Amino acid sequence: MKRFVLLSLLAARFVTCFPFIGHDTDNSTIDTYDYVVVGCGIAGLVVAARLSEDPTVSVVCIEAGSLDNYEDSIEIPVYIGDRPAAYEWDINTTPQKQLDGQPRVTVMGKGVGGGSLINGMIWNRGTQNDFNIWAALGNPGWDWENLLPYFKKSETYTPRYYDGVQNQPVTFDESMHGFAGPVNVSYPQYFWPQTGNWFEALNTLHIPDCFDPNNGLSAGSYFLPSSIDPVNQTRSDARRAYYDMAAGRPNYHLITNARVGRVFFDSNSTGSEAVRAVGVQAVYLLNDTTRFVGATREVILAAGGIHTPQILELSGIGNASLLQSLGIPLVQNLPGVGNNLQDHAMIHLSYPFQNTSVPRPAWLLTNSSFDVAAERTYFSSRTGPWTAKPSTAVAFPSLAQMANSTRYISLLEDAMRRFGLVPSVLPPEYSSPDRSGLTVLVGYGMQHNMVAASLLLNTTPAYEILNDNSGGLDLALMRPLSRGTVHITSADVRHDPAVNPNWLSHAVDFEILLLAVRFNQRILSTPPMQGLEPAFAPGPNGSIARDMTREQIASVLRHGVGTEFHYSGTAAMLPLDLGGVVDPNLTVYGTRNLRVVDTSLFPVIPGAHLQAVAYAVAERAADVIKGIAVDVAAGGGGGSPV
Repeated sequence: MKRFVLLSLLAARFVTCFPFIGHDTDNSTIDTYDYVVVGCGIAGLVVAARLSEDPTVSVVCIEAGSLDNYEDSIEIPVYIGDRPAAYEWDINTTPQKQLDGQPRVTVMGKGVGGGSLINGMIWNRGTQNDFNIWAALGNPGWDWENLLPYFKKSETYTPRYYDGVQNQPVTFDESMHGFAGPVNVSYPQYFWPQTGNWFEALNTLHIPDCFDPNNGLSAGSYFLPSSIDPVNQTRSDARRAYYDMAAGRPNYHLITNARVGRVFFDSNSTGSEAVRAVGVQAVYLLNDTTRFVGATREVILAAGGIHTPQILELSGIGNASLLQSLGIPLVQNLPGVGNNLQDHAMIHLSYPFQNTSVPRPAWLLTNSSFDVAAERTYFSSRTGPWTAKPSTAVAFPSLAQMANSTRYISLLEDAMRRFGLVPSVLPPEYSSPDRSGLTVLVGYGMQHNMVAASLLLNTTPAYEILNDNSGGLDLALMRPLSRGTVHITSADVRHDPAVNPNWLSHAVDFEILLLAVRFNQRILSTPPMQGLEPAFAPGPNGSIARDMTREQIASVLRHGVGTEFHYSGTAAMLPLDLGGVVDPNLTVYGTRNLRVVDTSLFPVIPGAHLQAVAYAVAERAADVIKGIAVDVAAGGGGGSPV
């Protein structure tokens, strides 16, 4: 049967309705494993696959979601944005008082493969300076030079040549890519003609084309690769790339539809001795039964930026006063748990093209003959519009590229002078009366000044423009100075934590997106884009008119800003005195064998879509656990931040 579905504002079309998707799996035949991995998204599957390469160790991965059935809605690129309900978490945020006072729905991947099952398939890494900042914050071995081998290890990169296109969009530096990794990284087998207008318009405004958007060196216009099979033109996700290749190993087991309620520790640990994790409580969702799954070597948390801090707090690791208020016995007082939440604040803006001579992704919804022809082409030759997700031609401008005004430089310099420690900027957990959040506050100050300084560079993208080739120019803040929180409100794992992204609470974040909206208008006013006849809707609430006041644009932002689904930082890899939760070996402070390997460990969010970073970090995490991690400059990173 068929149904009409709007595929978000990124791509709209007809989709097939599947009456049932996913299935339950539990092939665990023993009660105790060497390694227990919690969460089978990108990070969990990478680490589980790499650890189980050793046939002498046993590994189990526990996932709250199910194992997919290779549905078209996951595999075919045209379905990006469909968001099958069986494969996602939906949690409401707290009311966003700094915006319009309303909560937002926050979405995360749920299933074997996690977010890689439902994301936009965009593959980029961020800048070299993003990771040099990680190292400068006290994390030797986590700079760009040490991560590059793992970026390369995770991918098989296949460039693409487009027949009939005068200026080829795919240029690359071979030394920056891998050619034998599990994840296929390539390009669609279709080139939307208005992509040429896009790049020409950006060049008119002195936004340069980046030779290789994944060399970490420049801001500008990008033709980004995707996590896509270059031959079959299907999604290359963590389930297909890492789980399927390892699933047949007798020492590797999978449990699905089970949440982890807590980590258990050895009761014989005393005094100041680091505690030892001995296993986890698995809560089966289909029958509400529980089971103890033991770990002889390590418990490895890979549940993501929202659920990893939840599990830590449920296990007695976090802010002592919060845990005591919920009756949870304290194992380790770590105020950083659940703080430092970062996300790329995003807003959807549309200026629909009126020129009917140019095909566009929106026609896959509004023009049935175009859609049917595209479908036939896809299944007959694996080419055509069904292969081409909307956002391949994008831009990551720097502040210097967007504005010649000294206003933004002055704003950033003033923010650095004041150290960013303004009470209204941060959630109350950072300034609690018992001063438990003082280390987190100090850590934020160091992050704040490093990120603010990087924004002054011509090579540092300040935000992203997602061009959907139909007139949509969505904006996402790449280097936020705002910070949020995620904390439990109950000792029951079935109760969602309180998620406060706190988007745009910092004045610099708000100013950058205000400038970005204005820059959209400049892009659309160039002759190349005017040829597509973009429509400016009447403002001010939720739409953009050509001549809007600053306050009208601010109102649009307050009502429209939400998530880009890139939650990170909530179990940060930082020194203890900077509010850290894990050390550079990814071990939770105060424990001997509990590690974190997902996006929650990121001390500062990279200016990129996070999947390529998550794969690389998890690849290095696996080598850290094995004791064989690459360290280009022993005892420290190879690069320096600004």
